Amino acid sequence: MTDLVDRLKVAIADRYTIQRELGRGGMAAVYLATDLRHDRPVALKVLKPELAQALGADRFLREIKTTAQLTHPHILPLLDSGDADGFLYYVMPYVEGESLRDRLTHEKQLPVDDALQISREVADALSYAHSHGVIHRDIKPENILLQTGHAVVADFGIARAVDQAGGDKLTETGLAIGTPAYMSPEQAAGSQDLDGRSDLYALGCVLYEMLAGQPPFTGPTVESVIHQHLAVEPPNITAIRPAVPAQVAATLQRALAKTPADRFNPVALFAEALGSRGSAAVTSAPVMTVSHVPRRFSWERIALLGIAALVVIGAAIVVGRWTRSGSPEPSATGTHPRSAIAVLPFENLSGEGPNAYFAAGLHDELITQLAKVAALKPISRTSVMEYATRTKPLRQIADELTVGTIIEGSVQVVGERLRVNVQLIDAATDQHLWAERYDRTLDDAFAVQSDIAHQIVAVVGATLGGAEQMAIAETPTANAEAYRLYLQGQEYYQRPGYLRRNWEIAQDFYERAVALDPTFALAHAVLSELHGRIFWHRHDPSPDRLVRQRTEAEIALQLAPNLAEAHRAMGLVHHFERDGQAALEEYHIALAGMPNDAFLWNLIGGVNRRLGHWDEALGALDKLVALDPRNADRFRDLGGGTLRFLHSYQEAVEWYSRAMALAPDVAGVDVERGWTWVEWHGRLDSLRAALDRHLPDVDLGDEGSASAARARMLFWERKADSLLALLRRTPQPVFDGQQFYLPTALYAAWAHQLRGDGVAAQAAFGSSRALLDSVVALLPDDWRVHAARGLALAGLGRRHEALREVRWLEQSPAYREDALDGPLLGEDRARILAAVGESDAALEEIERFLTRPSELSVHTLRLDPRWDPIRNDPRFQALLEKYDPPQPVRF
Repeated sequence: MTDLVDRLKVAIADRYTIQRELGRGGMAAVYLATDLRHDRPVALKVLKPELAQALGADRFLREIKTTAQLTHPHILPLLDSGDADGFLYYVMPYVEGESLRDRLTHEKQLPVDDALQISREVADALSYAHSHGVIHRDIKPENILLQTGHAVVADFGIARAVDQAGGDKLTETGLAIGTPAYMSPEQAAGSQDLDGRSDLYALGCVLYEMLAGQPPFTGPTVESVIHQHLAVEPPNITAIRPAVPAQVAATLQRALAKTPADRFNPVALFAEALGSRGSAAVTSAPVMTVSHVPRRFSWERIALLGIAALVVIGAAIVVGRWTRSGSPEPSATGTHPRSAIAVLPFENLSGEGPNAYFAAGLHDELITQLAKVAALKPISRTSVMEYATRTKPLRQIADELTVGTIIEGSVQVVGERLRVNVQLIDAATDQHLWAERYDRTLDDAFAVQSDIAHQIVAVVGATLGGAEQMAIAETPTANAEAYRLYLQGQEYYQRPGYLRRNWEIAQDFYERAVALDPTFALAHAVLSELHGRIFWHRHDPSPDRLVRQRTEAEIALQLAPNLAEAHRAMGLVHHFERDGQAALEEYHIALAGMPNDAFLWNLIGGVNRRLGHWDEALGALDKLVALDPRNADRFRDLGGGTLRFLHSYQEAVEWYSRAMALAPDVAGVDVERGWTWVEWHGRLDSLRAALDRHLPDVDLGDEGSASAARARMLFWERKADSLLALLRRTPQPVFDGQQFYLPTALYAAWAHQLRGDGVAAQAAFGSSRALLDSVVALLPDDWRVHAARGLALAGLGRRHEALREVRWLEQSPAYREDALDGPLLGEDRARILAAVGESDAALEEIERFLTRPSELSVHTLRLDPRWDPIRNDPRFQALLEKYDPPQPVRF
């Protein structure tokens, strides 16, 4: 980011001097700058590089000329625009006054006359802009500035250029215009055919908030807010604010009509209906009460817009309301219940010595305890960790996490003394609800944690059931040293990145803990989960690791049959043994004891997906996002990954984009989004751009290495020489990912085939087969290895041996019982069949997965050279025509 700003400063040095950054949104960064030519402060808005690339300089500068022509007392003028070394920018006056959002934050509700005046002035500005063909698309309190007692609308700068660029270009960037709390139903439904009535609806939402203290629709998730815009009538404003005149209430209801045709048009009629200042009760204004508004904007009509799944529409536009940190900005400060709680990372006052783990360990365990209380909504540890440095106001943190209560604390270990300071804060008022200072011995660590949990429950007014009371109070071990070792293990286990070295250190601490106290059931349970995840993430894929996982889970259950963590651990055993139904049963037992545990909900979503329970998987995603709203991996895997598999490619891209906004440096998300574009439109350019943004050897997580992804891309591009050059630079002999195990020699064989060098291809196929023969002896149940071996044997012309692997794959539990691995395995099975001349069986398999959840699409069929043996078969070509374009899977 610093390099980017430095480049920008150099690029515009002859015109502007940047002083500091003022803010950052979904589309652009804004800087306070000095206009050198006129010696005045200005607001310099610079488009994000990906948006600038999608729009192009010529298009942007051409379309923004129209915006520059807008001259109106209530529109912030555009002073300048340009392209400087690839940076697209536009310049506006710097307004030192506050925004409407600032005033609402201070006052919450505005006097009726003030609210009506602001609305009339914004309506005047919109009416003028609409008459010049410009739709704003993002009217909200943040874009309404208050200057010398009057409203000035800002940010007309991007709307027209983006609108003219078209939706596909915008979706490709992962960016969007619009803010869910103020978005019209038609914009929320994804319509590109918007007019001034959409802006009017947004202004109605703003007026509603000025009068009520919150927008007409709020909710714990973006999706819930979007659903209300589409299908729910807002509460009558007079029920919330009786002082609002009936005529104003009726006017507001008409502005918020679901169907655009039932709103005022043009927007000037809305301003007229509100009357002049001091005449809010004028009765001659044309109004329509909500009881007479026909609700034609129904679910059926939305379906006509081509929306595949309304539950994820919010993903398309949430980026447009993201703040500098990349999180959803608030719909209204102070609207979240106190039972929604964020425990911010405890400050470590012990230094970096041997006791530094106490702060992280106690913090993590406190969240775990609160997750056992059904009446609370504690935010997951992964989502609160970014706030460890406290660079944001508490209210902003609360809104980003959608919580009403913030918990702060510090931990210090001095000798054998444990000192903990903790305080509960009402996020809406900054009022301290409770504070306590504990000065105990280290042996009392769990007692301190348990007491804090009880105090939190009491202060927020939650009620504990008998089982919850026991779960919070029950001491996990009587051995204080074992508990300390457990906390140290937790600190390493919870570190980001799933790194093997961290998990091996955590394993050592857990094993030392259970050695000191063999009855420590909680430590056995977590050790079991760690063994399983070390296996699953391929740090140690040996069967012995699964045996150790099961052993520890069984010990935990024997010691504590009612321990939720023990049932979660046993569920994970069944999960990794591919017994999804048994896993789900254990997870639901665990859920009764820890109903708000984000990790557990992630497991429930994952196993439902493998069982083919797609609705249940997406339902778990909704719950997970509420509990873990800042965890990019949730958006990537259970969000983007699931929807990609369901061929709901647009929604998948949008979920990946949300993940990238939270974690822009995570290469795996970027590359998975690139593959989604390939499956959706057959375009490799987005994938190539994603790979070019990251180091060639970067780890992509489940997707393996970036080299593996680039090898597949070059193969599909049929660039044999480039592929061979890449393989020569690749030190590892195998590309190893969650769902593939491909020797580099196998890729070399395919590259030689593309070059027409049959001798070199046979030699490479032989090398890959030899390697795979040795691996299959070590991993006899690994379908990935059998699939690769079948492909190698097919390349060697060993038809009967290749077909034996086809039969092995067909009988494997992954193929028969796993809705996630099965289709991937099925693709490889079809490739082997095609390679050995079994066209009928191959084509049958292909059609099966074109109509079911999978990563197969007509575009991947066209690109992948491994389908060349049947490419000229008329039945293959018929499939390409039949299933183009790809459609979301019905399930």
